[in-house]
Amino acid sequence: MQVMEISSKDMEVCSNSISDLKVDASFRKIAKNAICFHIWKIEEDRLEAEPKNQYGNFIDDCAYIIYAAGPKGTYINQDTITRDTKPGTYLERFIHFWLGEKVSEQKRSNVAHKIQELDSYFNNIATEYRETQGNESARFLSYFKNGFTILSSNLIGSKSIDRLYQLHGRKWLRCIEVDSISWDYFGSDYIMLLKTETNTFVWIGRSSSTAERRSALDWVTKLGVNTANVTIVDDGYEQSLPEKMKNQWNSFLPLSQRVVSQISAIPEKHPNNKMKIYKCGYRGTRLHLDQLDVVIPTQEDLTDTSTAYVLDGYLHGVWLWVGNMAPHQDKISAMGNGRAFVKKKKYPYSTPVIRVVQGHEPIEFIRLFPSWQTDATESIKPVSTIFKRFDALTLSQRPKMAADTQLIDDGIGERKIYHVTKDKIIEKSQSKAVIFITDQCYMIEYTVMLPTTNPTDAQNVGVSTIIYQWNGSEANADDVANCERVALSAFEKLSQKAMFVQMCECDETPHFLQIFDGKLIILQSDRTISHHNNNIIYNNNELSLMNRDYFVLRIYGDTSYNSKAVEVYPLNTMNSKECYVVKTSHVWVWCGQSSTGDAREMAKNIGTLLGECSLVVEGKEPREFWRSVNVYMSQPLINCNNTSNGSNSSNGSCSSPQNGTYISNNNNNVTKLRLQPQLFLIWLQRGKFHMQEVIGYEQTDLSSESMYVLDTGSLAYLWIGKQSSTHEKDKYMKIAQQYLESVPIARRATTAVAVIRQHYEPNTFKGLFENWDHNLWNNYISYELKRQAFLKHENTPNINGTLTNGMNGNGIIPVLKNHQKDFDLHHKYPIATLQQEIDLLPPEVNPLKREVHLTHDDFVSLFNMSFWEFDELPVWKKQELKKKYKLF
Repeated sequence: MQVMEISSKDMEVCSNSISDLKVDASFRKIAKNAICFHIWKIEEDRLEAEPKNQYGNFIDDCAYIIYAAGPKGTYINQDTITRDTKPGTYLERFIHFWLGEKVSEQKRSNVAHKIQELDSYFNNIATEYRETQGNESARFLSYFKNGFTILSSNLIGSKSIDRLYQLHGRKWLRCIEVDSISWDYFGSDYIMLLKTETNTFVWIGRSSSTAERRSALDWVTKLGVNTANVTIVDDGYEQSLPEKMKNQWNSFLPLSQRVVSQISAIPEKHPNNKMKIYKCGYRGTRLHLDQLDVVIPTQEDLTDTSTAYVLDGYLHGVWLWVGNMAPHQDKISAMGNGRAFVKKKKYPYSTPVIRVVQGHEPIEFIRLFPSWQTDATESIKPVSTIFKRFDALTLSQRPKMAADTQLIDDGIGERKIYHVTKDKIIEKSQSKAVIFITDQCYMIEYTVMLPTTNPTDAQNVGVSTIIYQWNGSEANADDVANCERVALSAFEKLSQKAMFVQMCECDETPHFLQIFDGKLIILQSDRTISHHNNNIIYNNNELSLMNRDYFVLRIYGDTSYNSKAVEVYPLNTMNSKECYVVKTSHVWVWCGQSSTGDAREMAKNIGTLLGECSLVVEGKEPREFWRSVNVYMSQPLINCNNTSNGSNSSNGSCSSPQNGTYISNNNNNVTKLRLQPQLFLIWLQRGKFHMQEVIGYEQTDLSSESMYVLDTGSLAYLWIGKQSSTHEKDKYMKIAQQYLESVPIARRATTAVAVIRQHYEPNTFKGLFENWDHNLWNNYISYELKRQAFLKHENTPNINGTLTNGMNGNGIIPVLKNHQKDFDLHHKYPIATLQQEIDLLPPEVNPLKREVHLTHDDFVSLFNMSFWEFDELPVWKKQELKKKYKLF
């Protein structure tokens, strides 16, 4: 067991009991049973309530406290109107303290004490978040859905009205006022806003996303700037500005001093979904943390309610869980202990620290424990206990029902099944029993059946074709890779109303099982059928495997959309809660005493597919059952010392186990995750994967320029916006896999993934949103169109239609070859840097392609032509020019 010792000097917050401290008057004004949202600013010696019209504005040398309270399952933000609730209403309470990057030690100390006062006022049950500038939590960001501004303390009181801002953020735009107008603050990931007395310049970094560019133009509009006084400047194309605008730009940012770094606006967080858990305890005055020997933390690990535990998620956050029987001092010192832990582990200063109290855990904490069963998942009940059979029309008209069951239709549509190997595609013949083999891969093309011609119902369903890919647990990599290529090719050909679902054995989705009516049979490949040159020959023929003398099928599920039959070998024990089908010279359907009637019906359905069958119940098996089973087994099927009546059967096996209980050691029946859905914005930035959760998501949070994952636990939907980048669209399956590897909860890497496109979402996806609006994106205005609106109002048109970031002065994108479009995506360096000897070049520069690392302006100044004109020249001519200018 790893032990960590923390002394009091390591703690950022050190406080005695706060019972004698006086609660600030600003806090006492809050009604304890009110839904509300408040922000306070910490000054050196006092607390100031922020006026509502200042919500979303922060100063970089200040500390702030945010308090948000609302009914469980609701989401509060800066626009929430304070209102009382009925006495006894349970409210989730959140306290955040935000620290600007220039905040003083005194203000950090003051805010630590003030949050203890506020927490005490609400009986020490609120969830507390420590936030730092640039590393705000998803919940903090959710309070400011239109973005927020961070002002420079150095400019407060300045008489100059000229300002420079950094804008970045794909979902929540951060507008950061910098201390001076200088090239030092420019980065290719940023959008820069230069506000002068007469004009506003919007500088577009070449590595910024389309979503950020669109949001930046909206931000300018929100500031009330006259569109006629806005000039758009593209990274590397500053020399192409109209002369008047270029002169004004030069007066603030001389182009002779231009340096733009290739930096990332997003702090890198290494994938880590392996949480470590420590138990806290004091030995004298020193805090000791004992690491628990667990692979995946569960709720059961938090056994001691009289103490605290630390969950270490590294850069994703350090959580402090405090038991409800813990001393009062443990609750108020938890944040300090968390900071001490961060220091001891030498994690970055910005590492989030969150304290939660037993019985008041937020959903973000609960999700860290996949098996956690609380009120948070009450709405996600096993569907088999609520629903039975569905018709496609009802599912189309009730998207929430479709989402709850994850059924698109009733499964009676047309299906085509293809067995795919590394070099073959074989269509399987239609049959009542569908047999898959564990070392094979299959593609299924399913056509949705909708018994109506009503266009509204068809729109509600959203998709008409589903391409499924199923990979057996023992399939080889070549077969899996080819099956994916074949399935994705089929999906890409269906440009509209199509969905692609990739899954592995054990992770089948409800609708996938429904299209087989619960009669899918999964068999193991036969490794012992024959030998050739001492090599085992695998029998992969479904009929041959079905015609074997014996096999045992374990029946999963109790309805047509959660049932399947899986071969079990070897089988030494059975579970009383389950059903099995045993094929020998006769077909037996064995049902445990604790199995449900529905489960027995599903087992009988499988049994009848194999021939005439007999139903036997645990404890009442006839002698013929045991005799026929043991003829084909190398050992008794069920091992026990004696029978329930003390007598043994004639063949040495027992007619039923001791006490009538069948104990199963089979751990394959893993409960699938059914979580409250989480929405994540996902993207690639210079080859690295990034993700950001959207707390309290709505349909309006889905941006056409972006890609998202909506994770339900058992199925992750990958939503592709219509305007998302071609680069990301080409890599969507890789992105989905990177998400599964990065999400900070323990989960199977084989979790099913469904790929859907904007405007063609299935009802099972739309039902996960409140009041889905099919017309939401009808009036969508893209970045290009917004840009055109600004360009029309510019004082002077862009001369000669000069290309800027691949766009001419009219905002129209010309026809460019793929490699020409990529010109602006390369890192850019000064001419002198690119003219150096090979061993002195930056590592990402190809010595034979130095020219693509020039900015447009430098390229034109050197070659007297644009890159696009140069690229059309013969190869020999290009090489001559590159040699002339020392770029070859």
